[in-house]
Amino acid sequence: MAIAQSSTHSGARALRTSDGAGRPPVPEPAPSRAWLVVAFGVFGSLLGYMLAISETGPGALRDPNPIGTVMTDGYPRANEPWLGFDHWPQLWETIGFGGAAILLAVYGTKSWRARRMHNGLVVTFAAGGMYAFDPIYNWLGYFPTDPRLMHLPHGTIPFWSDLAPTFEPVFFFPLYMVWLMCPALVAHAVWKRVRARNLVRKGPDSWMQRHPLWSLLIVCKLVTLVTDFGGFRLGTQTEVFIFSQAPGPLIAGGDTSQAQLLWEPLLFPLTVLATSLLLYHDKDGMTIHGRAARRLRTFRRLPRLTEFAVAWSVIALAYTVALIGMGTLRVTGQTDKVAKPWPYEDTQVYDPDGLYEKLGAPGLKREGDGNLNIRRPTDGR
Repeated sequence: MAIAQSSTHSGARALRTSDGAGRPPVPEPAPSRAWLVVAFGVFGSLLGYMLAISETGPGALRDPNPIGTVMTDGYPRANEPWLGFDHWPQLWETIGFGGAAILLAVYGTKSWRARRMHNGLVVTFAAGGMYAFDPIYNWLGYFPTDPRLMHLPHGTIPFWSDLAPTFEPVFFFPLYMVWLMCPALVAHAVWKRVRARNLVRKGPDSWMQRHPLWSLLIVCKLVTLVTDFGGFRLGTQTEVFIFSQAPGPLIAGGDTSQAQLLWEPLLFPLTVLATSLLLYHDKDGMTIHGRAARRLRTFRRLPRLTEFAVAWSVIALAYTVALIGMGTLRVTGQTDKVAKPWPYEDTQVYDPDGLYEKLGAPGLKREGDGNLNIRRPTDGR
């Protein structure tokens, strides 16, 4: 968390200057804590509502005749739990809720004391806002999740949460904050140290000094190669989530724990790279989204909301690019490998392309919602 301490208040110093387009100076928002109460109130209300209606277990997607190969935490599963530990879903939820609580507490406290919106809080909330895209990601990526996770019941929000192959987990909301912010913070810490050494050794005219954003992106990409792929690989190993079918190249292709090497190391980390850019401050103390927000008319009336909306849009743009890439793989008839066996034996098998059915896999099958493939895989090897 100390990494972002130099990222004080979203460019407070630059608020007294011109926005760079020759217009008059943009007035600095008056010190206040009311906005902070509203922000946490909205976040708490959304999360509280989802927790209140959430459920565990297969619910409406229950398979009435589970095979029950292995009983894990009272649920029938096809495979023995990884490392013999039964409670991986609960551990993942602890990481998601606990990590987000730490981020919000740290940056919320800084904002409360300063009576100004700390940039870390803006970016944390913007990262959590990527939850809006999560069912689309899950649908495009054939990404079922363990029904033991607290999730929105099937049928609660048609055309959104129902896109998910099984269910939309509630803890993915805070997990987005952790998954995007923590690697971005690590990348910033590494980048600042490397850049400082570069300045001493090669001087202010070196490439890294002249191109701070490009060098930051390169460092962040190296960090995400470890954190993003490692995190998704851990998820599939623990079977908290899986890629039920996926085009190659894969790790452990055809196994329940198969992991995609295009979506995760290349596409989804674009969101982390965008998050790292939002933590950057230029020589005037301005952030990228802070400077952009001050060019919008709404900033004078709703400065904090405008800055958040711009920050959200930056990460959302990166996410949209990632989803377009995933969508291309899904709808162009790529031959997918099927994750065998389907692990959640008490839950209907997500089989939109009929590959599990073709393989003779046991269990009740379902196509799922939004099945709009233009061309479909014909071989589920």
